[in-house]
Amino acid sequence: MNFKFPAAALALIFATSAVATAQSKEPDLSGVWQAPYTPNLAEVLGHELPFTAYGLSRARTVDFSKDPTGFCLPPGPARSIQAPMPFQVVQTSGVVVLAFEYQRIFRLIYTDGSKHPSGLDENPEFMGHSIGKWEGDTLVVDTVGIDDRTWLDTAGHEHSDKLHLTERFRKTGPDTIQWTATFDDPVFFTEVFTITRNLTRQKTRILDYSCNENNKDLSHVQPTIGIPGLPPAGK
Repeated sequence: MNFKFPAAALALIFATSAVATAQSKEPDLSGVWQAPYTPNLAEVLGHELPFTAYGLSRARTVDFSKDPTGFCLPPGPARSIQAPMPFQVVQTSGVVVLAFEYQRIFRLIYTDGSKHPSGLDENPEFMGHSIGKWEGDTLVVDTVGIDDRTWLDTAGHEHSDKLHLTERFRKTGPDTIQWTATFDDPVFFTEVFTITRNLTRQKTRILDYSCNENNKDLSHVQPTIGIPGLPPAGK
């Protein structure tokens, strides 16, 4: 029997096949990964961050006893990746999940075409709101609405609620991902700056982490003011 598909049905089959092929070219980021511990962004840049006058005044007066992570508050999207603990990536067709061992927190990166919701200015989130898209073999992530109570690193670099974080996750091998993070905050910094870290696959699982359990540090924390190495005021 000679059976012929209608032209519309053939077009649908080819279109579906093309979508599947395109999706299959997206690298699988799933697994447990870890970046080099990055406690100070300035060390990666090779110089101090490009502060505005306001940002510099905040850097000179930052109190390390008020580090939000010391009070078990989430560290923010970039600092979570820079921590000395691994995180797990779970990749689906509509969302990429980053599950962190650090404080047992997570990020959702929506890759289903979603937009940032309204109201983030009034209701920021500790990990911000992230949407992503694939550009070839690279997952490009756009994050806004990051709560300004988070720090960018352990060295005390703060940011405003205007921070716009752009990340690029590019798989460079079966066990390596190049992570590039671009920070844009005109309140704290005079120019946009970028760091690059290489994530490596970990043959392990993320472990339990309870920030509050048996924490004896807080009662001993003493105020320490200002990021070390900054020029004196007036210079």
